Amino acid sequence: MFRSIRVRLTLWYVVLLAAILAVFSGGVFLGLRENLNTNLNDSLDNRADIVRSLVSYEDGRPSLGGADIPGDPLEGEHFARVFDSSGDVTFDNSSPAGAVPLDQDALTTALSGAATRASTETSREQLRILTTPIRQDSAVVGAIQVGLSEGDFRETLNTLTLMIAIAYPITLLVASAGGVFLAGRALSPIDRLTRVARQITGEDLSQRLDLDLPDDEVGRLARTFDEMIARLDDAFKRQRRFTADASHELRTPLTAIKGQAEVALQRDREPDAYKQVLQAINHEVDRLIRLVASLLTLARADAGQIPIAREAVDLGRVVTDAVEQVRPAASARTIRLDVQPGPDVRLVADDDLLLQLVLNLLDNAVKFTPAGGSVNVSWGREDRQALVCVSDTGPGISPEHLPHIFERFYRVDGARTRAGGGAGLGLSIGRWIAEAHGGSISAESMPGEGATFTVRLALSD
Repeated sequence: MFRSIRVRLTLWYVVLLAAILAVFSGGVFLGLRENLNTNLNDSLDNRADIVRSLVSYEDGRPSLGGADIPGDPLEGEHFARVFDSSGDVTFDNSSPAGAVPLDQDALTTALSGAATRASTETSREQLRILTTPIRQDSAVVGAIQVGLSEGDFRETLNTLTLMIAIAYPITLLVASAGGVFLAGRALSPIDRLTRVARQITGEDLSQRLDLDLPDDEVGRLARTFDEMIARLDDAFKRQRRFTADASHELRTPLTAIKGQAEVALQRDREPDAYKQVLQAINHEVDRLIRLVASLLTLARADAGQIPIAREAVDLGRVVTDAVEQVRPAASARTIRLDVQPGPDVRLVADDDLLLQLVLNLLDNAVKFTPAGGSVNVSWGREDRQALVCVSDTGPGISPEHLPHIFERFYRVDGARTRAGGGAGLGLSIGRWIAEAHGGSISAESMPGEGATFTVRLALSD
């Protein structure tokens, strides 16, 4: 039962309400008791003042001169006693209240000039008693003792205590029922969300929760789930496409190798024929090695297992080294490599990865530039960013292909095909390297006008 959020929320709500009600009830009880106690003491003071104003003196002894207080509007609810200076009683009407014991200590204190209050119990009721001195010409000539029943005081407090004792558990029970109901209403969208989410599996991520919920915590949670499922769906699709493309790319050179070997084994051939077969097989193996190396690089990059050794790097030197490595291949195809030196640009980056990025761009440019064409390379800085630009005079890229050229295994129809020997992974690796360094890579091209690739990398402070 306690695994239910609904129950736990209700319990916390009831415990908090119980504490609040306990503090509130205690405060009301104590406040009322203090107020009633103050009123009772004020009534005793007023009673003592009335009695003192009615005192008469016979031979210097204070007395009221009768059995009752003349004109007492509360006759029967109070009692009064008057004592002379020697402590003898000169007036006493306490008999209706029962046998009221005489507190000799209170009387002595009053005759010495100080008032005292005390509670006492008779055979009939509980009394509050005030004993106070009588002064004449600043001299204590006697004492007055007045008493008031505490019946109303205690009855009021008992009634309040009974009301609290009854209302407290009833309030908690009603609050518990209301808490369960409200928690159920508040959490019902989560139950709906759970039921719909259970229907979504890894085999079919096209479904969405698509719950019509307000823009509150639960609504935002549902929309976040939909966004997460959309991202997972896209990731699964790319993973399945990547797996299918990788399988196809691996199968192509393996099929070529097997075909060459089977043709060579069908009958005896001249040594030169076997040499040609081995050369073809070696070419396909080289292609297979490049493909596997690229796949391994992307897999390790996705898993975050490629360490980035950041150090101060001279961008111009990296670009120059890459150009020198690609120059033999460009010369073999009579392609001119033009380098436009830029300013001194230094940044914190991984030297090897940055070199690989520039090499991939140059390799693509040389590969897809026809014989007699040219490739232009430059570097510089712009808005606190380092720039590397590689342009070619190849057939260019159609606008509909530009958004996809950095996807894995994506090839542009026409000139950029498998005939060039690539697997469609070089630009994907280049994008990962740029993003790993906090940068980006973009392409601009028009059919028949070549292509320009621009790498932007953040400069260190």
